[in-house]
Amino acid sequence: MRKVVVNNFATLDGYYEALDKSIEPFFEYFHPDYRGDGAFDHYNVERLGAADTLLLSGRTSFLGNYAYWTGVEADPAATPVRREFARLIREVEKVAVSDKLAGGDLAAWRGTTTVVPVADAVAHVAALKTGEGRDILVLMGRLLWNHLLAEALVDELHITYFPLVAGGGVPLFERRPEVPFKLLDVRTYPGSGIVTHRYEVG
Repeated sequence: MRKVVVNNFATLDGYYEALDKSIEPFFEYFHPDYRGDGAFDHYNVERLGAADTLLLSGRTSFLGNYAYWTGVEADPAATPVRREFARLIREVEKVAVSDKLAGGDLAAWRGTTTVVPVADAVAHVAALKTGEGRDILVLMGRLLWNHLLAEALVDELHITYFPLVAGGGVPLFERRPEVPFKLLDVRTYPGSGIVTHRYEVG
């Protein structure tokens, strides 16, 4: 049985993004000692490196990831850890949950991407879990993983808290999950001020 692992960023007050779907405003008061630290990038590489499948939520998310990470891979000025993530995301099997993503949108990721309609997402992920392989990873994708959480398909929730207070925006959770969470591990990164909590779900 494969595990569905959710890996997400959050502010100290539990927000996922601003109302305009950006996160840049959150960093207005980010402590200068922490700028440029790559701890979260390294953790994302670790999680993607442990997965055989990456779930992406929606056409906008897919196109944004494609544009950004193909650019990073081609950028000699990019940090080594970001270039490694770009390589991993190019090579990993991707499942894009979307009713709007078309074949022409897949570009160079066509050979590694399966598009699944929103209505079929739960059944598709449930089937993936019964197969052989390593983790099924959800990076960000709040609406998707909240839905999978409600359907009892999420096995682990990894939340990395940044030393930021949003004061408002889009909350990490859509509603109160009706499941227990057991803390498995806490990682601290003094160079960045971030803390990763890893929970078992259910």
